[in-house]
Amino acid sequence: MITMEKVIAEMEKLPMPYLEEIYNIIKGFKKDDVEDNLMARLRKIKISAPPDFSIKADLYNIEEDSVA
Repeated sequence: MITMEKVIAEMEKLPMPYLEEIYNIIKGFKKDDVEDNLMARLRKIKISAPPDFSIKADLYNIEEDSVA
């Protein structure tokens, strides 16, 4: 029996109130897959720095130990 068949067989044994919970869990996995995409996570990164930081980084007093 393949995994999908095993899952369906177990779901058929569950009482009806649990099916909504199982459905939400499954939807959560699908949503997490999309959100865990590397590019999606990188787009969420916000950097707090002056506009010219990348050009004049050496002019700012930056200590290598202070990683935010």
